[in-house]
Amino acid sequence: MRTLPSLPRNTGSGSTPSGPPPASSLAAPPEFYLDENAVTRTVRRLLVELGYRVHTPGEVFGTRAESLGADDIEWLGKIARSGWVVLNRDSKIMERPHELAAYRAAKVHMFYLPGGATRDALKHLVEVHLRDVIAYASNRTPEVWRITERGIAPFAPRQRRPRQA
Repeated sequence: MRTLPSLPRNTGSGSTPSGPPPASSLAAPPEFYLDENAVTRTVRRLLVELGYRVHTPGEVFGTRAESLGADDIEWLGKIARSGWVVLNRDSKIMERPHELAAYRAAKVHMFYLPGGATRDALKHLVEVHLRDVIAYASNRTPEVWRITERGIAPFAPRQRRPRQA
């Protein structure tokens, strides 16, 4: 198990953190990219209210209309080497060889949220686990993670079953 870097803690009366870390509590806060299928305006608003810079497909492509339906290879190419932390729900990227190659070339940290989660559940997961997302994303080597109720877990793509003849 990897050790997380130490992050400033917002402490109340005890030693446990009280809420997600605001960007102002970090020397170099990460910037986030929210894939169009990944998160809702609620999650974007949460991150912005905490002071984080948040990038959207509309910003990256120029307009929301131009970004709609953009292929994963396209947006990964546009954000390559940006250092942004990607929040996403399309785990198929890790299963399709050409998209996996685009992810590897982009060299960004990617965190997957549950596909069927409601907007409130997505906000809750980001809020509760933001400190760990930032800690894992501070690692120099880009990796892929899942954000779950139990915490951050390494992403392991589903193994395809061989077709029966």
